[in-house]
Amino acid sequence: MKRGYILTLLILSMSFAALMAASCAEKDKNDAPASVTEAAEVSEDLEAPYEAEGMRFSVKSGFYDSGFSLSITADEDHQIFYTLDGSIPTAQSSRYTEPIAITDRSAEKNILSAHTDIAQPIELANDFKPRDEVDKATVVRAITIDENGNKSPVVSNTYFVGFDKKADYYKKYKIVSVMTDEADLFDREKGIYVLGKTYDDWKKNDYDPDTPEWFIPANYTQKGRDWERQAAVQFFENGELAASQDVGIRIHGGATRSYSQKSFNIYARSDYGAPKLEYDLFSGKVKSKSGGQPVTVFDTFVLRNGGNDAMYTRFSDKLIQSLVSDRQFLTQGMETCIVFIDGEFWGHYEITEKMDDDFISSHYGVPARDICVIKKEELSDGREETFAEWQELRQWIQNNDFSGDPAYDELCSRVDMQGFMDYVSAEIYINNFDWGSKNMAMWKSEVIDENNPYADGKWRFIMYDTEYSSGIYGEALPSDDSFAKLMESDCFLADLFNGAMENEGFRQQFSHTFMEIADKNFDSDRVKAEIDRLSAEYHDIIIATYDRFWSGLIGGYGAESNYNSAVDTLRSFYNKRYEYITNHLKKHIS
Repeated sequence: MKRGYILTLLILSMSFAALMAASCAEKDKNDAPASVTEAAEVSEDLEAPYEAEGMRFSVKSGFYDSGFSLSITADEDHQIFYTLDGSIPTAQSSRYTEPIAITDRSAEKNILSAHTDIAQPIELANDFKPRDEVDKATVVRAITIDENGNKSPVVSNTYFVGFDKKADYYKKYKIVSVMTDEADLFDREKGIYVLGKTYDDWKKNDYDPDTPEWFIPANYTQKGRDWERQAAVQFFENGELAASQDVGIRIHGGATRSYSQKSFNIYARSDYGAPKLEYDLFSGKVKSKSGGQPVTVFDTFVLRNGGNDAMYTRFSDKLIQSLVSDRQFLTQGMETCIVFIDGEFWGHYEITEKMDDDFISSHYGVPARDICVIKKEELSDGREETFAEWQELRQWIQNNDFSGDPAYDELCSRVDMQGFMDYVSAEIYINNFDWGSKNMAMWKSEVIDENNPYADGKWRFIMYDTEYSSGIYGEALPSDDSFAKLMESDCFLADLFNGAMENEGFRQQFSHTFMEIADKNFDSDRVKAEIDRLSAEYHDIIIATYDRFWSGLIGGYGAESNYNSAVDTLRSFYNKRYEYITNHLKKHIS
């Protein structure tokens, strides 16, 4: 990005401000997507109380057509304390003395959604909040305290009332409810979602007006365990609670941390309760490369905001990775969801596998402790000795002539060259503008295991963050010669590609691989059909997300135009790309 981001925002702001000014009346709040006409898939079973941590709740978390009274009981010598704002209850919280009224809160004033100290450029702060009240659920978090002052673990529940009368998309997707203390997100000192004190200190001490907005220090740019906050997360499928767990949350991403809608890393840890999340995040669709079984146990995952594509189609990364997921490199699984934070609608996200040693282990059966991961040409996981080995490999590649088979055979013993060909072909085809030394990842097993073909000590490749491609921002054009761009780059991938290109056998095999991927994986009919399917499937929820986070820029009356234009750009790229890039291939391979 990111060069085009602020310009895009300002242009969109002017364009859509004009459209909105031309309107004679504010959009009717009732002019919403077609409402659900019946409560199919929405539970109304109020006769199913459940017990957790010594408390008995008259109604379980879920979706309900109409309001009700929630009763909580506990042993006689225990007092119950609860909160309705997402914070962890204490002895100073509300003491439970009578049933809690659970209603449809959507007409209530926005709380979290009203914060504006959350994004750059700050001049557009008011355009980053919704114009109207957002859909809301009720979150109830409760503890008991006995006569000796002993506290129970927190029980967290989410109640969605009246959603049978709201947009159809609530029935289509997983719903993820995140509950956390508002201050942990929005406090000036410790809030991870805001500009906060970090920004204020920068303005006071190190201010540089030429700093791009995505490089400006803020609380949300901070990383590491010190910037992880405790939360509870619940997953709903077809209106029913599917999983619930206490977790840690951090802000995720690079430049897109400066967006008003931010991505989150979610961590299962023993510190919060269970060390793993045992739940099928991807509905059986993500399967291990080694055994073919669904991946259902996670240390961590990402709630991703679409990355560079957040203000456009929001599905291009999913599209691209799914098209090449059968190739000999690792891709990330994704599943669409709708997120609520402390009961407030937080828009469309993609549940995404987080790229780390546990992710690789779950797919290839190599113990995480034995895995080394290189990300953006830096050590991400593993031993320093293995990173030094990777650096030595690069030097060896730079200093060798691979035109002869012995040297090339040695290279093949150290690198999964077929996987490399697949990986490079896919990245070149999509014209990933933010790839090379950036957004590259490799891994290997540090321990050889003859019983596991993936623990052979070879370096293998991982694709991630592909959406800065395919014509986005008016860059990454279909006519671009991505071969030349890679070959002229100063990065490991360029050294490896240029070295291997000296070998006739590699050139022939690479040419065959590239054309197979172009003809099969990026077959024009296949890509068109998938774009058509995704654009229709995502339409309503993405329009709603535009309205939630970019109301004054690409929301409101301009949302439809913005979305259709983004989809058309994606279609246009793949309509034109094949002819251009195959001609570039012939030029470089001949």
